[in-house]
Amino acid sequence: MTLFTLASRQIWPQVLAVLHTCQERLVLFHSREEAESLRPAERLRAFFLSAAFPHTHPPNVELRPVPHDRFQVVVEALANVAEEGALDGSNCRVHLTGGNKLMAMAAAEWCRLAGVPCFYLERDLRVFPFFPVGPDLQPQPDFKLDPHLARDLDALALLRCQLDASEIVSSGQRLTINPRGVKLPEVEFSALLARQHDFRQFLAWDVAEPDVRAGEGLEYAVAFALLKLGVPAVQRSVRLSPRVLRGSGREEGELDLVFNWAGKLWVVDCKDRHAAGTRIDHLRTEILSQVTVTPRLETLLSNLAEELRERDLKPLKEDLLIASEAAGLLGRALCVRRTPLPIQAMEFAASRRLPIILKDQLFQELRAQIHPRQPL
Repeated sequence: MTLFTLASRQIWPQVLAVLHTCQERLVLFHSREEAESLRPAERLRAFFLSAAFPHTHPPNVELRPVPHDRFQVVVEALANVAEEGALDGSNCRVHLTGGNKLMAMAAAEWCRLAGVPCFYLERDLRVFPFFPVGPDLQPQPDFKLDPHLARDLDALALLRCQLDASEIVSSGQRLTINPRGVKLPEVEFSALLARQHDFRQFLAWDVAEPDVRAGEGLEYAVAFALLKLGVPAVQRSVRLSPRVLRGSGREEGELDLVFNWAGKLWVVDCKDRHAAGTRIDHLRTEILSQVTVTPRLETLLSNLAEELRERDLKPLKEDLLIASEAAGLLGRALCVRRTPLPIQAMEFAASRRLPIILKDQLFQELRAQIHPRQPL
C-alpha cells in the first residue's frame, strides 16, 4: 500500500496519517518553497527513517517536487507516480491535509479521475474520508483517531522535526517516573509542593543534574505531576539556537518542558519567582521594620515597582512566544507561574490561547488540560 501526502509546515498531520494507515510506502509531494514545504518534507523523511519512528511499520519514503501554483501539473505529477508504481484505488490512498489549497484541490481531482480514496484530517483528530463512486468522490462518515496513536514517539524527535527556524543545541534531561513516584498518592502532591519538596526523589533521568538552580524545582514538580497523570516521558531544559549558516552560536531560548501527549506536542514554560509588586512589598516591609516610610520613599518604591514590571514584561513575552511557536499550530503550550501575570502578559497569552496555570492549583489545572473530559 502507498500513501500520497502533501508536505507543509505542520508535521503532526503527516505523522498521524502514517501511523493510522500503516502504509508500506510514503510519497511526500512538496513545492520548492523551502520553509513552507521543502524543508518540512526533508525533516519528515529523516524522522520516518530514524530510530525514533516505530520499526514495526517504518515506511519507504520518497520526495517528489510539484509546483504550488499550477493545478494541472500537480494532477499530472500524481498520475505519473501512480503510473510508475501501478497504483490505483486498490493499493493507494491520498492524504489531503497538507500543502496549500490549490495543491489539495488538485490532489482531490486526481483521486476523482483515478478512482482513488482520499481523506482529510481535522485538528480535533477527526478523519473525513472520501470514496470514489462512479465519476465522483463521495464523503463517508467521519471518525476520530485514537488520541494516543503517537504515544510511543519521542517528544524530542518530534520537536526536531517541527522546528524550522531553530535547532536543538542541548537535549536536556529525559524524565520518567520511578517506583517511589508511582506509589505516591496523588492527594499528597499539593502538600509536598507547598513545602518546596524536591520532586527529583520521584523521578528517573538519563542525564544527571548535579544541583537544582533557582526555579528548577518547579520544573521537576510539573514534570512529576505530568508523569503521574499518565504522560510517558517529559524532556526538560531543551536549549535552542537560531538555524543560521555561520551564525554566532548564541542560544535564543530554552524550553523548560516538552512532551508528547494525545496526538500533540506540548511545551510548558515554568517560572517560580515573585512578581515585581510582591518583591517591592517585601522591601517595603523590611524598610518599615527599620524606619518610617515617608511619602517621598513611598513614591520611589511605587516607581521602582512599575519599572520592574516593565522590565519583566519583555522577557516574559519572549518566553511565552518561544513556547507557543515551538509547540506548532497543532501543538499546545502551557505557562506555569507562582503568581498571576501582569494584565499585559495575560492579554498576550490569551491572544495565543496559552493557558496560565498557577502553582497553588498545579495538579488540578494540569489534569484539566491533559484530561479535559475527566472530572476534577
